[in-house]
Amino acid sequence: MPENETAEELSAKVERWLADFETTLVSKDASQLERLFTPEAGWRDLVSFTWDMRQAYDRDAIGELAFSVVDDIQPRNFRLAASRPAPQRTDYPGLDYVELFFDFDTAFGWGTGFVRLNDDESQPSGLRAWSLFTELSELNGYHANPPHIREHALGTHGKGGDGNWLEQLTEQHALVGRDPDVLIVGGGHSGVMLAAHLKRLGVEALVIDKNERIGDNWRKRYRSLVLHNPTEMNHFPYIRYPDSWPEFLPKDKLANWIETYVDLLELNFWTSTEFLGGAYDDATGTWTASIRKSDGTERVMHPQHVVIATGGAGGKPKIPDLKGIASFKGDVMHSSQFSGGAAYAGKKALVVGTGTSAHDIALDFYKNGATVSMLQRNPTTVVQVDTANLAYASYFTGARYEDCDMTAAAEFIYPKLLDNLRAYTAMTQEIDKELLDGLEAAGMRLDVGEDGTGWVMKFLRYGGGYYLNVGASDVIIAGGISIIQSDDVAEFVADGATMKDGSVAEFDVIVLATGYHNQQTETEKYFGAEVSELVGPISGFAPEGGELLNVWKATPQPGLWFMVGGINQARVGSPGMAFQIKGYLADLIPESLRVHPKSAGVLEDAPA
Repeated sequence: MPENETAEELSAKVERWLADFETTLVSKDASQLERLFTPEAGWRDLVSFTWDMRQAYDRDAIGELAFSVVDDIQPRNFRLAASRPAPQRTDYPGLDYVELFFDFDTAFGWGTGFVRLNDDESQPSGLRAWSLFTELSELNGYHANPPHIREHALGTHGKGGDGNWLEQLTEQHALVGRDPDVLIVGGGHSGVMLAAHLKRLGVEALVIDKNERIGDNWRKRYRSLVLHNPTEMNHFPYIRYPDSWPEFLPKDKLANWIETYVDLLELNFWTSTEFLGGAYDDATGTWTASIRKSDGTERVMHPQHVVIATGGAGGKPKIPDLKGIASFKGDVMHSSQFSGGAAYAGKKALVVGTGTSAHDIALDFYKNGATVSMLQRNPTTVVQVDTANLAYASYFTGARYEDCDMTAAAEFIYPKLLDNLRAYTAMTQEIDKELLDGLEAAGMRLDVGEDGTGWVMKFLRYGGGYYLNVGASDVIIAGGISIIQSDDVAEFVADGATMKDGSVAEFDVIVLATGYHNQQTETEKYFGAEVSELVGPISGFAPEGGELLNVWKATPQPGLWFMVGGINQARVGSPGMAFQIKGYLADLIPESLRVHPKSAGVLEDAPA
């Protein structure tokens, strides 16, 4: 870092870097890339340059990707971001970087970028980029109303025809004689966020959910469920949570919020409505999609796009083949059917699995007076919840979540993500050493992932195999919850499980906290084997890394989209997905960028 550098001097440097970047893009001068990027630099783009979610892992790849799209995208007018933090120096991770937010224009709208730069006085700007992130922020002609300018509501001043606001809104949402542009299957956080963004772009979307009440996909889950990441990073777009809300959201509070969000934004949401499946017509570019409403009647719709937003909890439960389990005379249920342990006070419970849901359920049994054991089948990554949340440290600095989302998304460049997570995981092992030693002494097998990247990559790769400790680990260490290794079990019998040493462990109830199948299973259920095979796995990574497979982006099947992940993932992914869908509906996407690459790789099942 130069001594006594002023803010003006730093701004002059970054503005020179932006000007050089724009000149290089316009001229497609590969020789100038050396002035702009370090050899190991990476770039991640969400829609702004590629109409896709793409990554480039080194300087040459950055140039190859950028120069291949520049004629269609016409990026220009690179400038310091008007509504973002000013350029600043920061330690990341343990090294001195310049961090810069910038805006730019394209042929289709305007985007926002974030870049981390190293000092390099041999270059004209004195800086070279180590990582670059860009995303589309607005589409020309399709944007929100200007600040402080509101339209007349339906039913006022002649707006919308006859009837008051409620009557006209009800009529609109009934979709009599017309179909939505987009059918969103699943009304959890992902589905309603996407619907909100699509509405802002003038796209008519219908959200359907098989539950009786908006938010029931959270409300009906086990009674002790509380989010394990803090409220600061779980805001919904457009409307923030009240400042008075607790640090970790209970499931019922989140369920009620989704219901309130739908009401406030006037999203079209049909409850008690089941998606039966659909077939795509290449000639018309529409789906023939069948739904069943609460009264048992069926309706056929012809949307141009279908989005599956059922997530893990809405997917098909994974039921393991446990030897002899059919002979067990007690209660057996999947975790999706578990509502609470109050009915099992004084009983003996076995939870199969040692992931997050398994720990939560075991703790719920324990608090309700049951004798609890957990059956471990695979090593588990365990982290104290406060330690785990160090991965999201930027969200707790007082910065706006919109800025934190950008810096977090910028870290998702795959090779850099792995390196950062290995360092972070090693740190968590040191911080949590006492906890981990106690768990191992209690008989639990632990790991840090197959490549040392810990719980975060387990979540991204297969959505399980880890636990962020909010209390169950302490009970395990104290002996309140016992651990049984699957290798020690011979088979299940009427009263419980016969162990390989000949003893019998007796149980009254067994809960299978064994996760859910990949959404590819649902793809086959709804659309047939041919479409399922064409699309491939949903989420996880191809062997070479990159973006999550078939998530938040166009799939090889035209008009079919998938959403997965937590609230903060949906907040980052849903606007880009909405822009892509609008791009197809409005015929904005250049032909050269409409290629749908086939998914690669086979996903591993999540450890449970």
